[in-house]
Amino acid sequence: MTRSIKALAALAIAGASILGVTSQASADPNPNNHGSNPQWATLDTPYHVGVYTCAYATCSKADDLTLSPPNDQVLVDCWVSGGYVGTTGDVWYRTSAVIANGNYIDEPNTWTYGPYVDGDLRFRLSPGGLPHC
Repeated sequence: MTRSIKALAALAIAGASILGVTSQASADPNPNNHGSNPQWATLDTPYHVGVYTCAYATCSKADDLTLSPPNDQVLVDCWVSGGYVGTTGDVWYRTSAVIANGNYIDEPNTWTYGPYVDGDLRFRLSPGGLPHC
């Protein structure tokens, strides 16, 4: 009987682990990185990047901003799991400023899509990557 209970408990824990992983960004790859350390990220993908008012592409764009590679930049300090864009994932960076066409623009409390900014590099980088917001 005790062996059966242990086996059921192990199955329950394994099932909870599987169900808890619901998205690409559900587990922080940098669990020991706490606090905010803003980083400038230069757009290094072929995509244009919208600056949004929330972490979903269905939200409005802040100041109608769309950034272009390879010279535009975003100042990011953490990530969240937000809305998916196609099949590239759901990692969004909290953005506080941008450099667009050589101009510095404050954009507090905005969001940029990680896969389009840097292929999620700052999300995946360990150590030194972005913490979860």
